Amino acid sequence: MSKTAVLLALVVVAAVVVALFAFGPRQESKPSLPDGATYNPQIDPANFVAAIDNKFLALTPGKKMVYEAKKGDGDIERIEVYVTSEKKIVMGIETTVVWDRVWLNNELIEDTKDWFAQDKDGNVWYFGEETYELEGGVVVNSEGAWEAGVDGAKPGIAMKADPQVGDLYRMEYYAGEAEDAGEVLALGETVTVPYGTLAGCLRTRDFSTLNPSANENKLYCPEVAGVALELDVEDDERAELVSVEYDAQPSPGTFSKAPAASAATTGASKPATPAAPAAPAAPKADITEAEARAIAIERVPGTVTDIAIEQKLGKRTYVVEVAASNGSEVDVIIDISTGEVLKVEE
Repeated sequence: MSKTAVLLALVVVAAVVVALFAFGPRQESKPSLPDGATYNPQIDPANFVAAIDNKFLALTPGKKMVYEAKKGDGDIERIEVYVTSEKKIVMGIETTVVWDRVWLNNELIEDTKDWFAQDKDGNVWYFGEETYELEGGVVVNSEGAWEAGVDGAKPGIAMKADPQVGDLYRMEYYAGEAEDAGEVLALGETVTVPYGTLAGCLRTRDFSTLNPSANENKLYCPEVAGVALELDVEDDERAELVSVEYDAQPSPGTFSKAPAASAATTGASKPATPAAPAAPAAPKADITEAEARAIAIERVPGTVTDIAIEQKLGKRTYVVEVAASNGSEVDVIIDISTGEVLKVEE
């Protein structure tokens, strides 16, 4: 082959390679989760509305959704999610308070208040929670509590206005304490639970950047405007929707069933409506400074040298400085509302 022919061949090969790069199929870059250090959602109270009516997550006061799950050891867990008429101001926004309680074999083990609001575009935002774990009716800890705008905590998206497969978003951000995120996996799914067969559902994956094993699929269905199924990916445990109810009157007490698919179309009858949840207990008065001093000295024997009210760990707290009997200086951080010692810092 002549030198000219070789050169022409090389030119042709180069042209083909260039064409493949220029016009061949390209791999779409997968969306990535916003980095926690730079995540900074812009929150303007003027951009939020009073009602939460997202078709996948509508939070109408008086709505109660009940779930049941059979644990691996045979225990029965019951979850009640009740949209209260309470409001809480967070970052200047009037949020809706949702009361979430969990029973294990009829014993209350979790009691949580979550705060949500919807923006003008229809996105539902999550602004924090006050949560307690109980044993034998006694609060044993409040880990996981946080409030947007306090101690660097930031709100996140609970449900997008127009979710699309592949969407990836932070649901909350309180560094090292609450870092749940979500991903849209599928649209248009059908699911059958004790409540009935529901179509047009959205499947998401909820996960935590703090705990890789916390990986859960949720199916949100327009017919109930909420979650119909929670599936723990690791152990395959299912929390299934049993009933949806609404207050018949503005005052608590009487509930009626929400419309649902008929037994003829679902092949299953609807379970009986459970009793309405008891009204939340009246809030306990804040503990006094004298009580805080006594609590601190009981935890760390010594002498109180200073006491101040500060926002710590997402709560209003007394920070009590104690010159301990062993010669060290410590801060005892006490929840103003409950008197619980949240942390002891040296």
